[in-house]
Amino acid sequence: MTAVIKNAPYVSIYGHRARIEFLLLHQGRQILIEVKRQRSPGSTDEKLPYVYENALANLALGREFVLIVEGEGWRPGAITWIKTKAAETKNFTVFHPPQFYQWIDAQIAH
Repeated sequence: MTAVIKNAPYVSIYGHRARIEFLLLHQGRQILIEVKRQRSPGSTDEKLPYVYENALANLALGREFVLIVEGEGWRPGAITWIKTKAAETKNFTVFHPPQFYQWIDAQIAH
């Protein structure tokens, strides 16, 4: 069975109830999906360490975590940093939207 819960609740590293864009329930897996957009220079990239720490906390609970990053306004090094963390962390994945579409199609189709 596959289900998607939009605006899904979880407990953040600060111990409060937070919300994430999607929770995908698929074949016994719980996959949290977060989306961050940075279309122009701003502070969204400063949230990446917070996203990563929340991912680690949820990975410890047996969940998987997918971060989708979009836009051209990221500070130099921000995407490289989060992708490096993903490469070092089992079940934590970073995608750009086209990669995510391919991945999700492969997950659901099989």
